[in-house]
Amino acid sequence: MKKKQLLFCLAYLIPLTASAWKISISLPQQPDREYVFVLSKGVRQDTIQKGRLSFAGNTVIEIPEKEKDYIGMGSLQIQDVAPFNMIVNHEDFSVVQQPDGNYIFKNSPENEYLYSVIQDGVYPSGDTTLYASYFIDLIRYMQQLNNMVTLGGSLADKVNIRLHALNRLDLERLYTSSIWYDVIDGLTKLTADGQLFGEDMLRLLKRIRSQEVFEHLVNNLIVITEQYGWDDAFDIIMPYVEESGRIAVPQGKIFEAFALTKVRKGAFAPDLDGLSPSLKESGYKRTLLVFYQPDCINCHSQLELLVNDYEKLKQQNIRIISISSDTGKESFAEDAKRYPWADSDKLCDYKGFAGANFVKYGIMGTPTFFLLDEEGKIINRYALVADIDFSTAIKEGK
Repeated sequence: MKKKQLLFCLAYLIPLTASAWKISISLPQQPDREYVFVLSKGVRQDTIQKGRLSFAGNTVIEIPEKEKDYIGMGSLQIQDVAPFNMIVNHEDFSVVQQPDGNYIFKNSPENEYLYSVIQDGVYPSGDTTLYASYFIDLIRYMQQLNNMVTLGGSLADKVNIRLHALNRLDLERLYTSSIWYDVIDGLTKLTADGQLFGEDMLRLLKRIRSQEVFEHLVNNLIVITEQYGWDDAFDIIMPYVEESGRIAVPQGKIFEAFALTKVRKGAFAPDLDGLSPSLKESGYKRTLLVFYQPDCINCHSQLELLVNDYEKLKQQNIRIISISSDTGKESFAEDAKRYPWADSDKLCDYKGFAGANFVKYGIMGTPTFFLLDEEGKIINRYALVADIDFSTAIKEGK
């Protein structure tokens, strides 16, 4: 019996979840309010704790053991109240909100430094040992970057801002800063050129030590290149990522992007399941592959442009092959009637984006077009018919 009592006492004393750091918070102006505490990680916010403040406005945030090495911004979020942001960096500390709304920290050099700037407008002497010092510099850089994008500036200023990112921007500390999106989005708009953006991002990727940050940026870059239609940037970034060996088990968008690297410029286009004659034996001067969804309005508007120009393209010995993501035989057959090219060049395996051809070509969005030369090599990838210059392609191939 005594043994059971002892075990019960030990269980009571040992917390169910190991805690690395504790933050005691007192917000007398927000009594009995529900809250969420999050940590910033790139474009994500990871929820660490949920709860309700006491009637005195108090709570204790426990940073779990799995986040013991986290250094960056935490945020206490209460509905209809501005987020209360603070630095989490291996400190057990307390914070109390004063009647005037200001905060007083105890045992936290990080937040004392940060809030001397935020509340008092006082800039302490630089202390490179503190994340707060880097964070303040990062905020200044973000403001300069955004001003350059929105208001413009001299070429020299633009070059300096770009070089700062390439040579001095710490991606690991940016990742936990809560302003990751603002900086990456600003760099995207600052460059506004697919090839240069790809080259710049390649340099950043090579400097990243953290595997978590590396994968996060890769995922972001896949979305950006897809959104802007920057195939040149994609063709620079993704082959490096694949060849680096840092993504042992590609998943999600990275898995799809790795498939897409196999269909970059100059490579032989993968064989299409269900196609006869094949891409290599068709004898056409050019072949245009069209991947589309049956319920995609933009897909149909782009396909209509090809329908209107089909006779002209046919005279130029250009073959059109459409690959649908339809999942129903009847709906596909009805949809395919609208297209004047050969029925044998209208493909569908009724498996949607999981179909063999969509997977082979790494299709992440539609419409997607691939223009091939007479040997079946990929000339380029496009998102819009208007961007496809068939005559230029034919002249270049001669």
